[in-house]
This record gives sequence, structure tokens and C-alpha cells, in this order.
Amino acid sequence: MSFILNNIMYCSKVVPINIFLISICLIGFSSCDPMGDISDIPKLWFISFSKSEMLQGDINQDSVWLELGFEDGNGDLGFGSKSSDKDIFVVDRRTNIIQDAYKLPDLPDSQGKTISGTIRLRIYTTCCIFPQGIPPCTSPAQFPLDSLSFEIYLKDRSGNESKKINSPYLYLKCL
Repeated sequence: MSFILNNIMYCSKVVPINIFLISICLIGFSSCDPMGDISDIPKLWFISFSKSEMLQGDINQDSVWLELGFEDGNGDLGFGSKSSDKDIFVVDRRTNIIQDAYKLPDLPDSQGKTISGTIRLRIYTTCCIFPQGIPPCTSPAQFPLDSLSFEIYLKDRSGNESKKINSPYLYLKCL
């Protein structure tokens, strides 16, 4: 399981004093909501996959990087290294079973301010699933490809879950 957290930004709420100051703040804090209306419930969105297909197989045989964007209005993301709680959940939509759960690294205290950034998760391959009772992880010639999509969500320390998002489809080469 691999995990990379990039581009974390903490934002403070800006009190408008004059037009010039507002303009400077909007430029400087363009990733923040200038009105301070960012929800305390984490928000998550899909950015990209590193490739569009993987080979089916054993866990370390192939993988793809999944990049996500996130923000949280009060910055209470990450349970910390002393907790066994997981933060990000990736569900295989074909089976509705959690394929993997990830733990955020220790994050600096945002002091209740908005936190936003990008997350990269390495997702390892899985088996193709076939109709007609054909066993998974086999290589039937009539089914050379399977499609796979993930449902992903994020949980913060307050127990708030982000809205569940669905990734685009990846293709699994079954042969």
C-alpha cells in the first residue's frame, strides 16, 4: 500500500477590509473559499488515474496511481499514527467490498482552519470477474477485458464522511 499527500494548504478566514486587500487575499488564497463557507464535512473529488488499464493478477503484479483532491473546513483530517483508524476507503463497485483502506500520515495541526490539497493512492490490481459462473482470476478467451470502478470516501476525526465519489472505469486485462 502506497500513499502520497501533496500540496496541503491551510486557509484562514479573511475579513474584508477594503477592495485592495480583498483582491490580494483572493489571489493569495485562490484555493480557499473567500466567503469562509467551506463545510466541516470533508470534500473529495477525483483528479486522475496514472493509466487506464491494469493486468489482473496477484496483489503486486500491477498497480495504478489514483489522484484525489480534498478540502475540509475545520482541518480535522487524519487520526494520527497512534490510532489504528483508517481515513480513506476504496470500494470495488463490482462487489461493493472495500478493496483497501488507507491511513493519512500525521498532519500538522491546522488550528481549526481549512485544509486542502491532493492525495495520491497506489491501488494494486485485482481479479477479473466473469459472468456465467466462470471463476475469477482465470483467463477465458471470450472475456479478455473487465471494467473496474471505485467508490471512494474520506472520514475525519469528528466522524464526518465525505460524499462518496465514483471513479471513472479502469480496464483489467484478463488474459
